[in-house]
Amino acid sequence: MEGCLGYLVYDREDCRLAAGGFRVQPGLKVQTLIDLAERMTLKQRVLGINVDGAKSGLAYDPMAPGAEDVISRFMSFMWGELTTRYSMGCDMGTRFEDLERLAAGVGLRSVKYAVKHAQGFSDEEYVARMRLLDAPVGRRTVGQRRAGHVVAHSALAAADSAGYLASGLHVAIQGFGNLGRAAAESLVAEGASVVAVADAYGCAVHPRGLDVTSMLNHDQSRPVSEQTDRLAWLPGDTLFRLPVDVLVLAAVEDAITVEQAEALQAPVVVVGANCGLSEAAERTLHERGVLVVPDFIGGIGGSASMETLFGPATLPEPHEVLDNVAFLIRELVIDIIAGSRMRHVPPRQVALDIAAAAPVHPDQPPYGHSPYARASRRPKGNRIATAASRRGGLIASGENL
Repeated sequence: MEGCLGYLVYDREDCRLAAGGFRVQPGLKVQTLIDLAERMTLKQRVLGINVDGAKSGLAYDPMAPGAEDVISRFMSFMWGELTTRYSMGCDMGTRFEDLERLAAGVGLRSVKYAVKHAQGFSDEEYVARMRLLDAPVGRRTVGQRRAGHVVAHSALAAADSAGYLASGLHVAIQGFGNLGRAAAESLVAEGASVVAVADAYGCAVHPRGLDVTSMLNHDQSRPVSEQTDRLAWLPGDTLFRLPVDVLVLAAVEDAITVEQAEALQAPVVVVGANCGLSEAAERTLHERGVLVVPDFIGGIGGSASMETLFGPATLPEPHEVLDNVAFLIRELVIDIIAGSRMRHVPPRQVALDIAAAAPVHPDQPPYGHSPYARASRRPKGNRIATAASRRGGLIASGENL
């Protein structure tokens, strides 16, 4: 036995299902998981999904020789929760395919098996939907693309609201791991040009657009410089001084300093990385008139894709999972921006109010209820709150939107 501490945190007990990632991190504190579980609830509520937030984790080194044995024992201990209420995803120090393999090793059908019971699926229906995550769409699978696809379509929706067309849109991306690569693939597919990509080693720039298709053929563990034939290889912070239309943050926490925010040329910033922008930097950008899509919207791809995977009444095609989540995030981002302009407050505040106003229905299945998953009249700035008010619900901001 290793003697390490493991935790499962539920932020709420309102819904029959709770979802959130599992991280393995040396020195992990329970307060970290409490904060992350609260953030997961925020993501579910802003989507109008009938799911609570959760997080689990082990205070352990994921690279240690005994890591898989420790994770397997933790899963065995968590058996009851994993089969009834807790839908586990990956997080820091874990990969989803590894979690599924280890779950099978202790007799669990899946780390998301609780969805089957909460949604009322048969075993066959649940398995068929989970298999869609491994289905290829383009160069990558649905599971590999979903988070970056949402980042990309958040960027496209925000750019459209700012008056920029997708065709010829100049985008810069910080980070070219799983999230950044998937975002780049989806942006290019819509006609945008990724003109700059930065990683920990520097920044690759091409004014007419980098060859993203070629870059995706390279091992993502290699520096971006080795994926671009060193075209215009510049220091990493060059990214924040480029005259681009959209800046996507898909790498680290607190990516931009206040000083950099004061000089940033991009009129639109989309935050895909958790805590990718500090409150001070985000406030500075808003005061300068820069449109910012906050991290709990840009980084909502995992939760949003579960709605388009498990929510439809019939089994979707693989491409429909991505097409529908693109539609959903566009509707959500447009709604948030409409509310921001109408109320003269930052998009973050509108999104927080949407989440606070979202009704919860404990007697209903988790998925299939998001008002953003279907077409509606022109957004008024808080579609969830408007729907709730018609049913006599509470609008958290105190405004009849």
